[in-house]
Amino acid sequence: MSTGTAYCRIANTRCGLHAHVEQNLLSDMDSAKDSSRLTEPMKRVNGTLTPVSWESAIAEIGKELRSIRSKGGSEALGMYLGERAQVCPRTLVRSLAFGVGAGTPHIFSEANMSVGPQLWATEQVIGHAASLVSDLSRAHYVLLLSGEQRELGWGPHSPGTGHENWLHHSRKTKKTKVIVADPRRTELATAMDGYLAIRPGSESYLMLGMLTAVLQRGWTDEQFIRDYTVDFEHLKALVSDWNVEDFAQRCGIESAELSGAALKFARSPMSVVHPARQSFQNEAGGLGAWAWLALHAVTANILRPGGLFENQGIVDMFPVLTQLGADKAPRTSASDYALLLMQAPASLMPIEIEAGPVRALISVAGNPLGRLPDPDRTRSALESLDLLVCIGHHEDETAAHADWVLPSAYPWEQNALALGESSDSPVKEDGWTAPIQSPAPNARPAERIVGDLYGALRPGMRGSVWGLHWGAFAQFVARTDVEQWERRFLTDWASESLDEWMLIVEGTFDWSHAEGMSHASGGERRLYLGRGDRSLWRPTTDTERIELLSEPVRALLRSFQLGGVPELVLRTGQLKSPSVDFSQPAEASRQVDVHLHPDLGFETGDRVTLETKHGSCVATVVNDELLRNDVIDVPFFEGSASLSLLSQAVGSGLTGVLVTDGLEVRISTL
Repeated sequence: MSTGTAYCRIANTRCGLHAHVEQNLLSDMDSAKDSSRLTEPMKRVNGTLTPVSWESAIAEIGKELRSIRSKGGSEALGMYLGERAQVCPRTLVRSLAFGVGAGTPHIFSEANMSVGPQLWATEQVIGHAASLVSDLSRAHYVLLLSGEQRELGWGPHSPGTGHENWLHHSRKTKKTKVIVADPRRTELATAMDGYLAIRPGSESYLMLGMLTAVLQRGWTDEQFIRDYTVDFEHLKALVSDWNVEDFAQRCGIESAELSGAALKFARSPMSVVHPARQSFQNEAGGLGAWAWLALHAVTANILRPGGLFENQGIVDMFPVLTQLGADKAPRTSASDYALLLMQAPASLMPIEIEAGPVRALISVAGNPLGRLPDPDRTRSALESLDLLVCIGHHEDETAAHADWVLPSAYPWEQNALALGESSDSPVKEDGWTAPIQSPAPNARPAERIVGDLYGALRPGMRGSVWGLHWGAFAQFVARTDVEQWERRFLTDWASESLDEWMLIVEGTFDWSHAEGMSHASGGERRLYLGRGDRSLWRPTTDTERIELLSEPVRALLRSFQLGGVPELVLRTGQLKSPSVDFSQPAEASRQVDVHLHPDLGFETGDRVTLETKHGSCVATVVNDELLRNDVIDVPFFEGSASLSLLSQAVGSGLTGVLVTDGLEVRISTL
């Protein structure tokens, strides 16, 4: 057995890993997970997946794609990007280039289902859809929206465990006060300084309530508002009729608790609210994300140290982000959604297929049938396609319905450069690792597969919704050697700061001994150039100030209604990671658990039926005294039958938010 050094490609802070390899296999992996590993391209013939060569697969798929495009135009082509595609820069860049170069607006992303509201709100407030970072290492008051940050990756963009270390350092050195808002009194909530037992899906109402309290009671920073914001007086007048008590009731907490949190947030020298992945996946998610930013703005805690700040990272994406505004972006055909960072929420995919424009779909590192709500509708939509191509590692639920299945390599089977990784964390750092095991036979990197398919499609510039500029650039990126450009770009860029930080020797990376270089065993190398600029100020609004009330925000506010309080509230946004045998059908291997407070009268092991206005499922009860007694908690995992409880309809056509938490639910004995 040998041990290699690598880093995790799932979280953007790239936490260090020791990988134990035996006989060219990762010995610490569950062998059951590889029992359905795809090892060669397969074509469905008479209902059965049959092995074919790569040359035949690429040629035949290209021919089918060209035929579909000739009949339905560029909009007949669709791309589906799973979350695993988002964490590999090469795969993401190549996939986006395929969609843009092919001229289609139908680029569906699982990531935009969860972070869409935050990115949309950021674009409204500072002018571009940036990933704002919580300065947990410097804040004096921190409100965590979720007591399971560790399990959820510490952020809406999964930036890893670094935040936890920074927060503990801040508590130790500055006595930072940390409050946790969550329906469950988790281990983290117990260990911190305060706890708000809010209902699932009420994070948006908590933000709106805190913003209302701060504005109505004058807990604002007048100088910051005067010098750096616009529309403050209009905002103040708008919330004058709102009632803090109503928001507190919707959250399930006392008005004094909500007001107290708002007062401490406003009066602390530096404060920040740190959301989790699912914090704004509720019916008011768009407004909640806006209120989150507006709260920071009126208390002088945005774009400054100790609050929310925009980090350049080792590769500054600012020139790209400012060219991708939703107001100028292409829109999906049927749902009329303006693409955000070139992507639409994955939940819109069935709608676009049902409406007719999308007739071919390429799924990259995704499993829509196991990930999207209302699986029956998703299955029907996928089966109606003329062509479904799945690029992935296993024969999952979606691959079982695909016309073509193409095997891709795992991230740890390739060399990897975390290009742009630190835009989601407060450091200027990058890392590279060598492969720690050989790919499965015939498996290829996903970006290579996508590039080969693009070459077989041979798209032109006619009929593109992206215009000549973006179309030409995307065609170049879709065909070029991405890894070669990584090397060239980083070598050229680094020469401005260091004499030489990376040498290319015989096709592999070797790192120099320049100052600032971190060395590790097993092929891992990292470059650390210090902390990011927490006071970076570059709003791109028309006034170059923070815009508190853009017109799209006003439109949401005009239609906003607080609504009533359900007797029982559903939570499905939390993640569950069961040990799953992928060789067995999902129905046989994945049991749906529902976590309940014992006060609801059910015992652990009871079989119950859960029902919402969208659908129902059967689950097994697990009693949990740490939960609120009005919560029906169904942790999510891929392929879960609980997806039938949710709707694919987005909560807002502006933000693309998918509602996973806060729905009214009924429970009965099976």
